[in-house]
Amino acid sequence: MLESVEIENTIDIDQIKVESRQLANKLNDVQPKLRIQNISKSFQSNNRGFSALEDINLEAREGEFVCIVGPSGCGKTTLLNIVAGLEKADSGEVWISGHKINGAGPDRVVIFQEAALFPWLNVIKNVEFGLKQKGVNGSQRRNTALEYLKMVHLTKFQHAHVHELSGGMKQRVAIARALAMNPEMLLMDEPFSALDAQTRWILHFELQNIWLKTKKTILFVTHNIREAVCLADRIVILSTSPGRIKKEFTVELPRPRDDNDVNVAEYSTRIMKELKAEINKVVKCEMDADSCVECDIKCTTEVPAKTDVGGGI
Repeated sequence: MLESVEIENTIDIDQIKVESRQLANKLNDVQPKLRIQNISKSFQSNNRGFSALEDINLEAREGEFVCIVGPSGCGKTTLLNIVAGLEKADSGEVWISGHKINGAGPDRVVIFQEAALFPWLNVIKNVEFGLKQKGVNGSQRRNTALEYLKMVHLTKFQHAHVHELSGGMKQRVAIARALAMNPEMLLMDEPFSALDAQTRWILHFELQNIWLKTKKTILFVTHNIREAVCLADRIVILSTSPGRIKKEFTVELPRPRDDNDVNVAEYSTRIMKELKAEINKVVKCEMDADSCVECDIKCTTEVPAKTDVGGGI
């Protein structure tokens, strides 16, 4: 009797192992939602070439929230615009759900730094706008718009006009309008950068709750490291121009996260250490030769330059 039980248990364990391997293989075979392959981009300025991005390779899973951070001019927005189809890369490819993109499309919606609402339309008509362009009938448009206005807590303001809204409310309308289109991906380019700290704090909670409800795949560009830690599953650091992927961080903190949480601060400190060298490179490039001698701002270079202030240059 005991031998029979042991044999049955052994069979069960082996079967579980087989099923686990099969599940792992299936997960490995799943196409990523976003695949960026070997993307490079340069610009011409004053007869000089400027390399913005170099050999970027990045993937995002279905429902993943990925933040891109880096110093000014590292190509964050350029990369987002390439994924959106608003700019063309010099080389490389971008794939969404296994399909190569060749331009802008309804599967990706961009939310910019400015809300870009239509001032002649009220709130609910702004949210309905994209649906109207798609030919969705009036009652269905209205129901969908109300659903997403409720999600961003603006149903009381559905008949208000844009000039009657605060900056944070405008961005919430822009988010509702984007979600109403039911895109496969949200692309967000520093949408909270122009807002005050208190409003940003509120919207960080709002966006986390929206993401938890919709599970949209989000690619989010920001300069704010603590904002990135507060929002992201994964943070990608770009190096100084030309932008290359320097390092990635996985953020393993429960949601909702608070900007002021000690664990968020700890992650932010670690990421800042990685980013500091890149910021210093930007400062060195932007400061002229005399700045480190005469300016009142403390030099941020790791080793101060030796300068002969007595005998001249």
